[in-house]
Amino acid sequence: MDQVTSSKKRRPNEAFPETLRTWLGEQLEGSPDGLCSAREHIMRVYAEPMAVYIRGSSFRKLDDPDDLVRGFFADRLSRETYLNQWRESGRPLRFWLIVGLKHYLLEETRRRRRGNAGALYESDAAGTEPASDGAYFKAVAIGVVREAISQTGERCRKAGLDEHWMIFRRRYIGGECYAQIAAEAGITPGRAAVMARTAAARFRDTLRESVGWDGATPSEIEDEIRSLMEVTGG
Repeated sequence: MDQVTSSKKRRPNEAFPETLRTWLGEQLEGSPDGLCSAREHIMRVYAEPMAVYIRGSSFRKLDDPDDLVRGFFADRLSRETYLNQWRESGRPLRFWLIVGLKHYLLEETRRRRRGNAGALYESDAAGTEPASDGAYFKAVAIGVVREAISQTGERCRKAGLDEHWMIFRRRYIGGECYAQIAAEAGITPGRAAVMARTAAARFRDTLRESVGWDGATPSEIEDEIRSLMEVTGG
């Protein structure tokens, strides 16, 4: 999960088919409301993983983890250029954010030292424990998959595919067999399987939008999805 992809800059949308454009990218290119939606999405998905990281690191002694995460979001996401800099970096968002969080925590450590002579804070090397990084990446994977499930469910409802989505959830999330689902739905097991695959394809499309970044190739996006599903046991 924590294998870093190349940070070499790529031209926007190079080798990036239109069908794989990311939802975040579309929000950032749109209106101010789109930027607000992008920020809200990031906070919704990444707040808990970041708090998990802090709780497992030496930075947990600095302040309440949730307060530190809120401070990070208030500081970084308020900068108009912050998310555009991420897009230009060519790095997956989870790496960009955790590196930014570590820098923010070190800045806070130094700031509080200056304002509290004699107070004891952790060293500048704090918070770099590999176990904390691993917990963060696992929590990110869970958060991204949950958000994709929520978004796909909403898209299926809007497309009149409520039953397809119900069957998908019961089969792939609930672990029920097609025979049982089909009997209750009044359809054949073969039809239930087809309907589940339709919803599964939409779920995977949503994941592609969630984990893609400008310049990412289809194979890189598939690698991201595999990493997510391995971590979450999918």
